[in-house]
Amino acid sequence: MKEIKWHIGLALSLASSFLLLFSFPMYNVHILGFIALVPIFFIAYSLNGKKMAIYGIVSGFLFYSLYLFWMNAYLAVVGVGFVTIVYGGYFVITLIFVNLAARAFGAYRVILTPFIWIGMEYIRSFGFLGFTFGSIGYTQHGFLKFIQIADIGGEPLVSFIIVFFNASIANMLVQLFYRQSDQLLDSAPKKTMVNSILPISLSLCLILFSLIYGSIRIKEPIPENPKMRLSLIQALSSPRTSWKEDKLKTLFKLLDMSRKSQKEHPDTDLIVWSETAIRTSLRPNLIYGTAYHMKIRRLIKKLDTYFVIGSPDNYSIKSDSGVDPDRLTSILPGKGDEEVWTNSAYFLDKDGEIISKYDKMQLTPFGEHFPLGKKVRFLQKILDKFTDSAGFTKGAEYTVFEHEKLNFSVVICWEGTYGYMIRNFIRNGADFIINISNDMWTETDAGHFQHFSITKFRAIENRVWFARAANDGVTAIINPHGEVVKIIPIKEIGYLSGTVGPRVRETFYTKHGDILPKISIAVLIISFVFSIFILIKRHERAK
Repeated sequence: MKEIKWHIGLALSLASSFLLLFSFPMYNVHILGFIALVPIFFIAYSLNGKKMAIYGIVSGFLFYSLYLFWMNAYLAVVGVGFVTIVYGGYFVITLIFVNLAARAFGAYRVILTPFIWIGMEYIRSFGFLGFTFGSIGYTQHGFLKFIQIADIGGEPLVSFIIVFFNASIANMLVQLFYRQSDQLLDSAPKKTMVNSILPISLSLCLILFSLIYGSIRIKEPIPENPKMRLSLIQALSSPRTSWKEDKLKTLFKLLDMSRKSQKEHPDTDLIVWSETAIRTSLRPNLIYGTAYHMKIRRLIKKLDTYFVIGSPDNYSIKSDSGVDPDRLTSILPGKGDEEVWTNSAYFLDKDGEIISKYDKMQLTPFGEHFPLGKKVRFLQKILDKFTDSAGFTKGAEYTVFEHEKLNFSVVICWEGTYGYMIRNFIRNGADFIINISNDMWTETDAGHFQHFSITKFRAIENRVWFARAANDGVTAIINPHGEVVKIIPIKEIGYLSGTVGPRVRETFYTKHGDILPKISIAVLIISFVFSIFILIKRHERAK
């Protein structure tokens, strides 16, 4: 059997890393997504054990270190190293599962590979370190006709088709490489033409179907009424400055942009300030009636419109009865009560009164939440030293705000990257989604646009309008086809005024959710168990 020389294996692993990197923002060479995994799948289909794992480590760790370099802005070098190990580790484990399946079920390795890949991507999106950045379907965010199929199976279906095509090409190349050998990798198929052409043909059929489906769906009419005009404020307030020094400057920018927006568009129904636009707790200070917060209330009354404002909240948990049911009207924790902080979005009426609020549920690891922080204090102190850590408590409710015209939900920061979360808000009655964010801490265009590009899929999956109000971009409005209809340049103070409407229809994805990823997890588990069993039996027979 031919052996892949070490420098060829290294070149292949590096090729996958860079092809993946260039297929994502900021480079956006979308077509590379369809071949980016071919080199590393060639290795996974050709080698056994340790060698394959080593090449996988090189490929996965290099990709994530380059792709997520901007996380250095808040996690520092040590944190980025940790992130690289964690998500590069998922990459390596996925390849190990693919390799095991290829060795045990060579004739079926092409069809098993996308199920294994999607199953691991789905698992990676949950938990404290849950993360969707880097999912290969997101490489196609600009290929709108192709990704319309997301309204059936979400982004995972897009990923499945891409991975299937990559696996088909890799399978063909492996068979051509070993064509003159008497022995292929374990039980790999030997009928080269049949076992190469059939998977490629099927994957091309799926791509063609996606394009035809997308061409039809992208022409689907979008309901025009009832309309709701939003004004999204981009204040460009640096999260690196002292709030004590910056708060009045930030407030005046927010007030000024809101006035200008309302003057130009007096029919505005809702003005939106970004995540932590106000870095002190809005609710108790409105109750106290401080001079700073009364300026906000006076503005709201003068403009006579509804507001969404991103700001922390702090309230008390009663030591004997859990969460205070009247926390929206309470001011500060009482004696013996525990003080809780949340990253929140407030919905205020035309009189500046708080109607409701939403508490962020998917907290940013290390930046907003550290599970062991309260139990292992020295770890929290280390975290505080090297990161912008904050001890927030996560929310627990998929809140829907009721406006006179349309109902909507607000998601905070990268909650907009989780398909299952957005789906739950829509199923709870939201007609459209607002994503407030503060990506300015990333200090790079890559961080802004990687985050923004993902949210296009959330609009398509549920056929809803998706509006983003970000402190430093990307502030934009996305229609139910995933098209960006309005956008503000990043690094500019300003506002965006635009209209949104009701969702187009209930999609298969909204109704049924992540069926494909759940099936993929089942296939992953079954293939892993049987692969181990078959390989052990095969090894015993070879003795």
